[in-house]
Amino acid sequence: MVLTCDVCGAPIESEPVIVEIDGAVLTLCQRCARKYVGVKGVKVIKGPSQVQVTQQPMTIVRHESRRGVTYRINKPRVNADKYEVIDNYAELIREARESLGMSRDVLAKVIGVKESILKRIEDGQLIPDIELARKLEKVLGISLLKEAEDVGMETQKPVSKSLTLGDVVTLREKNKERQ
Repeated sequence: MVLTCDVCGAPIESEPVIVEIDGAVLTLCQRCARKYVGVKGVKVIKGPSQVQVTQQPMTIVRHESRRGVTYRINKPRVNADKYEVIDNYAELIREARESLGMSRDVLAKVIGVKESILKRIEDGQLIPDIELARKLEKVLGISLLKEAEDVGMETQKPVSKSLTLGDVVTLREKNKERQ
């Protein structure tokens, strides 16, 4: 018999962690245990006393342009799109906006961001996320995204498609003022 996590529904391959949350006893996988063990009101009954916390690798990418240097933190992507923003995005956005005769204020309203955000993007100080880049592509008729070289990690899909406790319950830390 294969044990499954009571929160995410995934099969438990390593040692299960049994916890008590507000009187309910749950069997968790290591991944879910890492999320909930530090929360107030969660007590570990059985399992590793020290739940292994893995550090996700992060990289800092430096982008240079004639306007200056910007930095972007790349974290491992989980089920992320396979695209990233091109290097000369700032120039393309500004040139496309000006060729359409749009002011920065009008474009900001159309795509649903503040004018200051759009100014920072055009100045190369802020790299737009994939969703915002897609909006800009659609409105301006340009291409800002390219296929990413490093796709990232894939997540594990739950074994069954039935409803799990993790789908229903959200744990919240109690207000720190109440003690």
